[in-house]
Amino acid sequence: MSPVRALPLARSLLTAAALAVTFAAPAAAAPGPPITVTTAEFDQAFECSGPLTGLTRDPVLLTPAFSTADESYAWNYRRQLPKAGITTCSLTMPEHGFGDMQRTAEYVVTAVRRMSAARGGGQVALMGHALGGLSNLWALRFWPDLPGLVSDDIALAAPFQGTSTAGGCKASSPCPQSLWQIAQRSAFISALNRVAPPKGPGYTSIATAFDEVITPQPSASRLPGAVNVSLQSICPLRPAEHFLILADNIAYLLVMDALNNPGPANPSRINRLWCFGPLYLPGTKIESIPTTLGYASSTFAGIDTYGKAATVSAEPALRSYATAG
Repeated sequence: MSPVRALPLARSLLTAAALAVTFAAPAAAAPGPPITVTTAEFDQAFECSGPLTGLTRDPVLLTPAFSTADESYAWNYRRQLPKAGITTCSLTMPEHGFGDMQRTAEYVVTAVRRMSAARGGGQVALMGHALGGLSNLWALRFWPDLPGLVSDDIALAAPFQGTSTAGGCKASSPCPQSLWQIAQRSAFISALNRVAPPKGPGYTSIATAFDEVITPQPSASRLPGAVNVSLQSICPLRPAEHFLILADNIAYLLVMDALNNPGPANPSRINRLWCFGPLYLPGTKIESIPTTLGYASSTFAGIDTYGKAATVSAEPALRSYATAG
């Protein structure tokens, strides 16, 4: 072809390419409510025990309650799960978790998406203590892509039905935002339970009858559609309360049963002879337990001093996405 004849053809191809770029469909937006957490904020809150590529089993994301990831998990699950061959990631929420849980749930959404993407779309298991369990479920409830990315949602002492211990939050007695939200019959709890948890993950809610923070039990931690199990239904008089459930060996066996099998935990698979075995899960750093309990005492005796949490005179308003349907 002569250069003279080729020139118009080249111009036509360039024009077509420009039009294709101009009118190309925009990248699909992530489903669900927009994420307001910045990349810098998330990166500061998120850490993992190892790389997320090339895994043969689902990694676990740990979400704490009124604490950092270290305070909740460094002495128990963050020590043991990697030893069991499970890559473990964790989040430390802003304000020690005392802020609006609608925003802390965005950290969970971002973490699950990032972990799944690193695995080429593989699934992630969620595990949360107390408020961490609520943040996980809120993320699953309102971001429609998340249930397909999550294999298990495991909660320890989570107030799915609210807790009576938060009943003192009043206009005349301000509380941190998340304390308003975990109160019985709060708008947050009502929105969370408006419909059943989305299908996909296996849901396991583990509670203890001796919980002094999330009350009354077992009703406070009951999640419709989940396997709801009290430690004392397996081992009567099991001496685990709200904080020691984080290191309890029977709770750990239930967690591992859920992680090692399809669907939620099955209490019938736990040999009752374990009731006479070790009290704490393998690898527990016993010397850290008093520190954790001391932290817990500080938290509930002086929330605004330890957590430096701002108090408000009313529950945070529900986001628009949580008021529909």
